[in-house]
Amino acid sequence: MGQYCILIHYHELGLKKNNKTWFEKIFQKNIQNHLKLLPFKNINTYASRVFVFGIDSNRWDEYQKILKNIMGLKNATLMYKVDADLMQIQDASKMMIEEKEFNSFRISARRQDKSFKHTSKELNQLVGEAIQKVCKKTVSLNEPDLNIIIEIVRGQAFIGANKIEGYGGLPNNTGETAISLLSSGIDSPVASFQILKRGVNIVYAHFHSSPATNKQSINNCKKIIDTLSQFQLNTILYIYPLLEIQKLIMDKVPDKLWIIMFRRAMIRLSCMLAKELNAKALITGENIGQVSSQTLSNIQAISSASSLPIIRPLAGHNKEEIINLAKMINTYEDSIAPHQDCCAFFTPIHPELKAHIKKIEYIESTLHDDELYKKIIEKREVYQT
Repeated sequence: MGQYCILIHYHELGLKKNNKTWFEKIFQKNIQNHLKLLPFKNINTYASRVFVFGIDSNRWDEYQKILKNIMGLKNATLMYKVDADLMQIQDASKMMIEEKEFNSFRISARRQDKSFKHTSKELNQLVGEAIQKVCKKTVSLNEPDLNIIIEIVRGQAFIGANKIEGYGGLPNNTGETAISLLSSGIDSPVASFQILKRGVNIVYAHFHSSPATNKQSINNCKKIIDTLSQFQLNTILYIYPLLEIQKLIMDKVPDKLWIIMFRRAMIRLSCMLAKELNAKALITGENIGQVSSQTLSNIQAISSASSLPIIRPLAGHNKEEIINLAKMINTYEDSIAPHQDCCAFFTPIHPELKAHIKKIEYIESTLHDDELYKKIIEKREVYQT
């Protein structure tokens, strides 16, 4: 008698050659952590496949919701495991079509274990014939309603039809740490997600102007963090009160430069946090030309405040692409919820479009704001999932 399990294929790990085993161990540990509230007995990796045994097949809907959000996962399939015996494989495949409505099907067999006497092509044909005798349905290789997947691995056969696609990329915690400047808008959560797919451990920083603005941006950010923590467990958000430095800037700096100076203050605070946490880069949701602070000249002026590289995953995206990604990862609704942004709230009528770095740096040197930065850091809050 067979048993149910989950078969997982990873994405880019197969390209890692000598480091592959190290990546596999981390990926396996991540799966274990993500599934900790669902039943399973053990997780094994062999033949470039990850198997989750001892599951409750009746709760597949719950498993798949979690699995699809694990970075590095290419796909996952609910499988029924039997011995690599043709009759058992055919019987298990017939079981896959029970209570399913379909007009066409295909068999997709892969023979990793070359000691099994039938090739993948032969297995497709032999199982397909057995299925067709039972259901009398058409075989469609290109667009089947039902795809029965068979994998032969180490003397065992795994048969399934419930396959989900993941986001791919690299597993969490295989890269170093970066700081993401998180607003409560649409762009920065999507930018963060794009970098999470690269195995980077992200720590988030949010800046607000309370009490001049309400605290809705903070609440929205916490909801966004709760959503992003589905992709990276144990997520941390640092919340900085920016108002005092903004007041100083608005008192001493021409209004057309306010937004650029606000952004430079955020960059400086983020670099301080990066030094504290040994982070190697900053991440922003900037999109070239989308707003006045995101012209190339202004991006250059803002970037010069950073001692670290700034990664901008959305630089060349159009807004529709970003919105579609935000909807896909379920941050969109929280991002469009009403809030008062700490920069937009103080936007002048005619902001600078082509700032000059030397002028900006000179003005900044006259502010004598080091003690103010220390006070802001002392007053920051920490939110952790």
